[in-house]
Amino acid sequence: MHNSSKNIITHRHLFYIAVIVISIASGFAVTLTPPYNLIPFGVILGAVLLFTIFKYPMVGVYVYMFIFFFRPQEWTPIQLPYEKTIALMIIMTLLMHITIRDKKFDLFLIDKAFLSFMAVCFISILFSGDFQYSWDNFFLFFKIFLVYVFASRIANTPKRFNAIVWLFILSQIFLAVTTTYYYYTGGARYSMGITRAVGLAGAEGAYSDPNSVANSLVLGIPFFFFLIKYYKSTLVKILLVSSLGITFWTIIITGSRGGMVGVILVAMLLAYTTKYRTISIVGAFAMLAIFIAFMPSQDRERFATIFKIYEKDNTGAAESAQGRIDGLVKGFVFMTQKPIFGCGIGSFKWENRHQYGIWLDAHNLLGKLMGELGIMGLLTFGFFLYVLFKTIQMLKYLYHKYKWEYNFERALIDAVLYSLIMLLFQGLIGHNLFRFNWYINACFVVIIDRKSVV
Repeated sequence: MHNSSKNIITHRHLFYIAVIVISIASGFAVTLTPPYNLIPFGVILGAVLLFTIFKYPMVGVYVYMFIFFFRPQEWTPIQLPYEKTIALMIIMTLLMHITIRDKKFDLFLIDKAFLSFMAVCFISILFSGDFQYSWDNFFLFFKIFLVYVFASRIANTPKRFNAIVWLFILSQIFLAVTTTYYYYTGGARYSMGITRAVGLAGAEGAYSDPNSVANSLVLGIPFFFFLIKYYKSTLVKILLVSSLGITFWTIIITGSRGGMVGVILVAMLLAYTTKYRTISIVGAFAMLAIFIAFMPSQDRERFATIFKIYEKDNTGAAESAQGRIDGLVKGFVFMTQKPIFGCGIGSFKWENRHQYGIWLDAHNLLGKLMGELGIMGLLTFGFFLYVLFKTIQMLKYLYHKYKWEYNFERALIDAVLYSLIMLLFQGLIGHNLFRFNWYINACFVVIIDRKSVV
């Protein structure tokens, strides 16, 4: 028997209904006062973005990581909360892609280590003196975890991986160029007795601290170095070499002593990796001497105070150095008081003020880790680092064993390794436990470790 029944409502009907509803709503919305009259355009763009991300999930990853790396919400004049809105849309759509289309989610050992550390961070909120403050800090850290998850799962081809890495590289160039421009156009800040460069967004941005700018730029130097070694294109080499030069100069004008020591250390380490080590090390010292010769006198004087821990001066160098020692000691004290999960993620400053009357962070990686996350934090973060370095070691062994060519992924392995070494060094003088570079580096390692890339 012929079945004459048919669907009364089809996908085409639903599309027409959606268009009609949006059109009617738009007609009413345009009569509203700004910025509410822009709502229809936001809805339309949102719908297009949702469809595009679901069909081409890598577009969502690119958009999300552009926001994450470049932070346009901090330096653009638009005052709408588009960063959170777009991020939420992308998160939901990518989750749908993973659960509905891929229907699988492989867990690697690095994933498990990171998840264990995340779990400790979450549980530590319960032991915080200020629950809301710790929750806010955990949520900021959770966004880094999402970047790690999405990029490591969806950037699963060499082309996608290259694009993600170049987004990070371009964000480093952007930070160096805009910080220098802001410094010479009236955006400098006077602190510690000198005039210092800060990020483009000034006091309102993530790079409002000169030390944060310098440390971020130091971590990008290994990527510039090894990509210069990998690329054969003259234009790309010129771009990377010039970017490296402006990166060095930006670090100088931040007035960050730790940043300058970081430059010296990373330059020596990278020079040691070359075929002609002695010549490279001498050349690195010569380049640093040239930069020091041309740096502002105020910065030379500040760098000279690096070892003056107990001498008082107008730069605050002694207090700064002593604060790092105190941060380590107080971190141990906080851990003895709450040994298992510490005083709560992000709560070192709160606990410091509560017990010592000083709203000051640890300025020390180990002090922050012990104080905020206790023994469980030490174990899980230590395991995370162990797995990360072991995976890098394994990948280098495979390249050596099978005599694979020195390709883009091999260059990234070296860049990640030395970036991690510099993160550990910076941890001696800064509380960089939740700095995104740890986890973006882990993301790069996971992608390289997958068979689809290597």
